[in-house]
Amino acid sequence: MELSKIEKLLERYDEGKTSLAEEKLLREYFLRNDIPENLRSYQLMFMFSNKQVNEKLPEQPEEKSTNKWYIWTSIAAIFIVAMGVFFFNDNSRNLNENDLGTITEEEIALEKAKETLAMVSQFMNEGKSDLVYLKEFNNTKNKIIQID
Repeated sequence: MELSKIEKLLERYDEGKTSLAEEKLLREYFLRNDIPENLRSYQLMFMFSNKQVNEKLPEQPEEKSTNKWYIWTSIAAIFIVAMGVFFFNDNSRNLNENDLGTITEEEIALEKAKETLAMVSQFMNEGKSDLVYLKEFNNTKNKIIQID
C-alpha cells in the first residue's frame, strides 16, 4: 500500500472519520515490520487494537443472592414510606381545613401578644444592662483624657 494513502487514512483516523474497513486496512498495514520511522507510534496503537479484536470477554458470572436481598430491602423501605405517608395524611384529615393555627378569640389573642412582647422586652433589657459597663468605660476614658 502506498505511503501517501496510509498517511491520508491516518489523518482521517485521527479525526474519527474512518470506517471499520479502513481501520482494518490500517491495522493490517501496521502489523508488518517494515514501517517508516515517523509512523512507529501508530504501530504500537494498532498492534494493541489487533489484540483487543481477538480477545473475548469471559462469560458473565451468575447473579448472586445479594441482589435478592437488595430487592427485598427496597420493597420494605417503600412499604414503610407508604405507611408513614398514609398515617401522616390520616392525622391531617382530622384537623379543620380552615384552621391554620390562628386564634379566633380576641382576648386570648391579646394575652398571647402581651406574653410575646413581654418576652421580647425582657431579652432587650438584658442586653441593655451590659451597656452600664460601656458608660463606666466612657467616664474613665474622659477622666484620663482631661488629666493629660
